[in-house]
Amino acid sequence: MRHRAARVLLAVAACCACGGPLPTSGGGSGSPAAIAQVRLFDQERGTELTVHTGLPDDQSVRLEVRLYAADGHRLTDIVGGVELTLQFSPDSLANAIPVPRRPLETVITPTASAGTSGSQTVSLFFPGTGTTKTFGPFHVQVEHATQAGAEFRLFDAFNTDLTAHIPLVSGDTTRLEVRLYDSTGTRRTSIPGGAEVTFRFDPDSLAAAAPIAGLPFWKVVTPTSGAGTEGSLSVSILFLADSSTQTYGPIQVLVH
Repeated sequence: MRHRAARVLLAVAACCACGGPLPTSGGGSGSPAAIAQVRLFDQERGTELTVHTGLPDDQSVRLEVRLYAADGHRLTDIVGGVELTLQFSPDSLANAIPVPRRPLETVITPTASAGTSGSQTVSLFFPGTGTTKTFGPFHVQVEHATQAGAEFRLFDAFNTDLTAHIPLVSGDTTRLEVRLYDSTGTRRTSIPGGAEVTFRFDPDSLAAAAPIAGLPFWKVVTPTSGAGTEGSLSVSILFLADSSTQTYGPIQVLVH
């Protein structure tokens, strides 16, 4: 299979998809064997992309790779260096170009239409030892740049924006909050007459949503399908003052 790839000098390692808290201390150096975890980030927005990389269909994403040792401290230099090849499946999904003088960054540009999903795999070659490692695959989807209107966004309990993609962990629950905004981008914290929020999953067997007492814009979501199951969520909001309904989505959902 032909791969569209970007080769850059880079230090990376096995990925912990969900990960734990990020260390706040400065980076250090280590050998290839010291690398225990890699996390992927949108360099410009600071959003973590390890579990899911959403690619807007009308722009590129500047991907940053951050490396960590087993004890959680960040590694910013690898003895002997590393060469990275980022490969997409299908290979028509996207391509990646290294950023000059930024060995931990690469610019990813989608080459498939919105709605196409696939994966990216990180292949590493260590010149100092002549060894090679491969990590992944990591989930990727090309998304409509305007699929989530400015008036609606979805967040989890850690204030992570999940409007484009919702990762659910098998055997665990996720709290999701619906936030509404006006045309100026100002958040609407009070809805005259109140509102009722309904979650609909496709397929129905994907997950279940339960209300939280006293929090009408929150739901507790529990996956009811096995890891690897993919589907979508549509959010309907009934505005009680005039009985009008607004529906947002579908939002891509993946059980991990």
